[in-house]
Amino acid sequence: MHQVVRLLVLFVILAAFLPKNRADTADGQVIYNQFLADKVRFHEQVTRLARYVQARAPADSLRLAFKRSRLAYKRIEWLLEYYQPALAGRVNGPPVVEVEDDDPAQTPIRPVGLQVIERYLFPDYDSAQNDSLFHELNRLQSYTSRLEQGIPANQLTDAAIWDAIRQQLFRIQTLGITGYDAPEAQTGIAEALVSLQVLQAAMQPYTLRLSQPVAAQLNERWQVAAGMLQQATDFVGFDRVSFTRNGLYPLCRAVQQARQTLAIRPASSGRFLSSLAVTLSDSGAFRTDYLINFGDFATSPQKVALGKVLFFDPLLSGNNSRSCASCHQPERAFTDGKRKSRALGSFMKLVKRNAPTLLNAGLQNTQFYDSRVTYLEDQAHDVLTNADEMHSSSDQVAQKLGASSTYKKWFAAAFPTGLTGHNVRNALACYVRSLTSLNARPDRYLRGEPVTLSTNERAGFNLFLGKGRCATCHFFPIYNGFIPPHYEKTESEIIGVPQTPRIRKAKLDADLGRFATYQKNIHRYAFKTPTIRNVALTAPYMHNGVYRTLEEVVDFYNRGGGQGIGIQLESQTLATDSLRLTGGEQKALVAFMKALTDTAGLTQRPVHLPVVEGAKALNRRKIGGRY
Repeated sequence: MHQVVRLLVLFVILAAFLPKNRADTADGQVIYNQFLADKVRFHEQVTRLARYVQARAPADSLRLAFKRSRLAYKRIEWLLEYYQPALAGRVNGPPVVEVEDDDPAQTPIRPVGLQVIERYLFPDYDSAQNDSLFHELNRLQSYTSRLEQGIPANQLTDAAIWDAIRQQLFRIQTLGITGYDAPEAQTGIAEALVSLQVLQAAMQPYTLRLSQPVAAQLNERWQVAAGMLQQATDFVGFDRVSFTRNGLYPLCRAVQQARQTLAIRPASSGRFLSSLAVTLSDSGAFRTDYLINFGDFATSPQKVALGKVLFFDPLLSGNNSRSCASCHQPERAFTDGKRKSRALGSFMKLVKRNAPTLLNAGLQNTQFYDSRVTYLEDQAHDVLTNADEMHSSSDQVAQKLGASSTYKKWFAAAFPTGLTGHNVRNALACYVRSLTSLNARPDRYLRGEPVTLSTNERAGFNLFLGKGRCATCHFFPIYNGFIPPHYEKTESEIIGVPQTPRIRKAKLDADLGRFATYQKNIHRYAFKTPTIRNVALTAPYMHNGVYRTLEEVVDFYNRGGGQGIGIQLESQTLATDSLRLTGGEQKALVAFMKALTDTAGLTQRPVHLPVVEGAKALNRRKIGGRY
């Protein structure tokens, strides 16, 4: 009997220290009830705006009611986005018409929600569109009345609550204060403040269970971050760099410390964003192994080392003279410095597009300018089989490599199935995935490391995240089109790239972009948004290499893209109005982008290539190939 009692006591003691899976019933119910109340308020605000529109209220009243609707939405966004991201997209998604890739009828999927309504009210309001605006509000109301669907009323777990809070902090940083959510209304700073206040209130029951020092530090971090938002005088002038370094990131770390103190496990996640990431600038915040289509494609050090040698070996080309490194030279951030690369075996013919950087190519879920493949293995296949690029195939390559005992040994060590075409592609892909470059000075500065940014670099950083609207397409911190914080979709944009670098009466480049892949009219002239990391090394710019300098690129965007230089392109998704950047601001933007250079440890070439027994000519092949 005494033994049983002792076991029960031991069980109770152990249970007290084990991480809980489910949130305390009362705490979870409080959070859910608050969500319901806030959902009702949001619906009421949207309904009030609809009544104002119906009553033909003055423009100022409509805009104020709209801003109040957005603030009300921010109170529920953190849970709605976590549990129902598709529904959240219908409430606050980008105002972009879409078409399913597999829909031959090209049925347009019309956007709905706050960002669609914003365009009716900002920057100008046209009362002639009142009926259309009222119709859009009715569409939005059909969603706002049922936003609780899919959110588990009494089953909110600790892990889910804390993960939802973490994701919302990242959403504030990447989509909120950058203006992605409300580019014309420019309410991102006020909305970020509301979000922080809601998150702090949701965490309060947990804060009460913390030790006094940990709770005091956490509350101080909330107050500092919120205070920086409260002190902002306007959207454009807000110091986003200081907010991230001194407000948001310290708050993220304090939240993580509180989670660990309470022994709440991170939510299990099979996502691109690591569940262990505390800030978006953490080393290892992103999982390149997520973007792999088969389990046997998983990266290993042996595969990376093998893929690196393959990358520089001309045996991969049909004429044994060109390697991957011919057009993707490590010293140029894996580009070649030409407008368009030279076609294989020709001094005159060029390939279709500019050679993009391979640095951070593993941090995107589409490859090539036209997004025609998803996985790096498929990219390798496409390049190998392209007659103008490598004019070979992975199976042919495997057959040639089979004449080398060294290659056969290396493949046997890296792959259970040895030397195959499948494994050639995988090894190349693993090497490219290893080319991750997220440790530039701006990254280290945000982490609080002892590095500095010049006055111009810091000003450019703030312009990039704010007035310049750069980060609404090149999302922080990867600076490509992979949309945070869910990281499930990569944006393509129609910006109107010209044939030549003219600034007046320019002509549109003839390349149809993504249309060539999917044959969808909305994709005409659409191109994937690439990373601008290491952009100082990757000139010339754009898919056709039309711009030789970053100054020319910034000028193009400052003028409003293609439409700003005389190209008639109604489908342009880039804002057509001028950014109104001064000459000094344009120089600052360039200075910041140049500060994103980071190739340390990634540019070494192999010392030698494996010998091919009995083939003297092949053993004289050049490391990296000829151009």
